[in-house]
Amino acid sequence: MDIIIRDAEIEDVPFLARCVMAAVGTLDLEDDTKDNPSYDTICELCAMEHSLYCWNHFRVAVDRATGKPVGSLLAYDGKRYARAREMSFSYAEEKLGIRFDDSDMETCRGEYYLDSMAVLPEYRGHRIGHALIQDAIEQGRQDRHTRFTLIAEKDAPALQSYYSLLGFAPEEEILFFGQPYVRMVHNV
Repeated sequence: MDIIIRDAEIEDVPFLARCVMAAVGTLDLEDDTKDNPSYDTICELCAMEHSLYCWNHFRVAVDRATGKPVGSLLAYDGKRYARAREMSFSYAEEKLGIRFDDSDMETCRGEYYLDSMAVLPEYRGHRIGHALIQDAIEQGRQDRHTRFTLIAEKDAPALQSYYSLLGFAPEEEILFFGQPYVRMVHNV
């Protein structure tokens, strides 16, 4: 599988929104989004400059042969998290009528956070997720970060093992959208 990883572009927003929803388990990447109000709201958030899910913090894996986006990873400096989260969650609560106050903080200042990774099902098993994570770590290192964090579902030991193979170690359990997750850390 020959892919390139590039910065996301504003035109990628519909794909990025699907990836965010897939990463939090509210959409399968193959699902139809036509009548999904959550999808429209996530698209709006991905298009907003100061949103937690802003398109300009994503990197996109693209199939070199077809030019098709096949995966993405959102990654950013933890110092922007609290403010962007407040804005994003408030906006989503207003638009969707759902409360998000049952979520612990995922990251903080001094960390580079890897958030919302997804790869199209037909492209899984080709180390695209691995390439996206390595790319994010390199991006963070260029900004002088040495501590990288992410969360994995507590009830997904295979996913935790995958991240462990990439150098991440479990640190603590947190609640995110009311579900238990394991916060994992990689120090470079």
